[in-house]
Amino acid sequence: MITTLLVEPQGWAPDNTVAISVAALALVSAAVTGILAGRASVKANKVTAQSNERVAEQHAAAERARVESEAFARAKEIYDHAIGELREELARIRAQYERTQEQLDKISEKLLSERTASQDLRDQLHRAQREMGEMSSRIAYMERMIGNLRQQIVTAGLEPVEHYPHGGAQ
Repeated sequence: MITTLLVEPQGWAPDNTVAISVAALALVSAAVTGILAGRASVKANKVTAQSNERVAEQHAAAERARVESEAFARAKEIYDHAIGELREELARIRAQYERTQEQLDKISEKLLSERTASQDLRDQLHRAQREMGEMSSRIAYMERMIGNLRQQIVTAGLEPVEHYPHGGAQ
C-alpha cells in the first residue's frame, strides 16, 4: 500500500510526495511523541501518586502522632489528678493516724496511771488488812489479858470495875 502511494499516479506532482512524506513523518513523530508523552504522563502520574501516597502516609503518621500525643496528655492529666487525690487521701489518713496515735498514747498514759493508782489502792488495802489483822490480834490479846486480870482480881477476892464497854471476859 505504501508503494502504491509512493508511485506517482497521473497528475501527481513530486511536491505532493514530499508533502505526504513530511505529513506522514509528522504523523509518526506526533504518534511517537504522544506515546512518549503518554508514558511520561503515566510515569509522572505514578510518581505523583506515590508522592501523594507518601504525603498521605506522612499526614496519617502525623495525625496518629497528634492523636497519641493528645491521648498521652489526657492520660497524664488523669494520672496527675489521681495522684493528687491519692496524696490528699494519704495526708488525711496520716493526720487521722497521728490523731489516733495521740489518743492511743493518752489512753496508754491513763491506763498506766490507773494501773499505778490501782496498784497503790491494792497496796493500801493490803496494808490496811495487815494492820486490821494486827489490831485484831492485839485486841484479842488485850481481851485475854483483861480477862486474865479480872480473873486474878476475882480470885484475890476483889470486885472488878465494870467500865469495860466492849465485853471481854467477864
